[in-house]
Amino acid sequence: MDILRLDQIHPLVSGNKWYKLKYNLEAARQLGYQGVLSCGGPYSNHLHALACAGKAFGFKARALVRGYQNVPLTATLFDCQQMGMELVFVDNKTYRQRYEASWCQQQAEFYDAYWIPEGGNNDLGRKGCFDIAQACQGYDEVWISIGSGCTYLGIAQALPNDIHLKGVMAIKGGEALGSSLLNNLASDRCSIDYEQHLGGFGRCPAELVDLIKRYDELALPLDPVYTAKLVMAFEQAWINGQLDRDKRYLLLHSGGLQGRRGVKALSASLP
Repeated sequence: MDILRLDQIHPLVSGNKWYKLKYNLEAARQLGYQGVLSCGGPYSNHLHALACAGKAFGFKARALVRGYQNVPLTATLFDCQQMGMELVFVDNKTYRQRYEASWCQQQAEFYDAYWIPEGGNNDLGRKGCFDIAQACQGYDEVWISIGSGCTYLGIAQALPNDIHLKGVMAIKGGEALGSSLLNNLASDRCSIDYEQHLGGFGRCPAELVDLIKRYDELALPLDPVYTAKLVMAFEQAWINGQLDRDKRYLLLHSGGLQGRRGVKALSASLP
């Protein structure tokens, strides 16, 4: 088993976040926009990466943040603000409109900015994930954690037909999303595990904290939302004899380590 350490490509715009942003930023530049606009929660890896990328490439970055302003700000949003991102807090009712094309267009026009969906989940985000698939050659199975499904779908569309793609759903109640992804792919070389969400986003039970600390000792930092659940799922499948010991497996480390600061038991042991 190997691990593709996408968390090491950049200290702030790490993991799959850069791949989902790069073609969106290129499009924003080509269309003449000076600003980029997106949305996310108070611990969003996507917003954190966008703030850094916006600063690096000369865009004015703005974020529509779910919920009311925290005082003090979460560590994630504090970083975003320090990197020059303007934070606009919206209530949950307003935030639920983020999937409506007309609402997104209205926000883009109001702020005169290029709109990037939550998590970078659009065609250009998936196109960026095609590039990740190039690093997956030579393996029998590739394992990846699923949040929005953008990275999973992008990689699946670009992988050779002889490589199986295993998704580990990180969110609770993700069966509808998973069914949609698999229906879009219509391929028996893709599958999804729904049993390792451990309560979903914002939950980090003791067993997950213990696993993260164990891998810290092995110099492999994991985040509690995505990669720790991925590793736990693989470990359990291996121990339970569900995996072919003769196959080559690749696990995708999707970054997001800044999110550890949202878990008190992990905040003192940041990588």
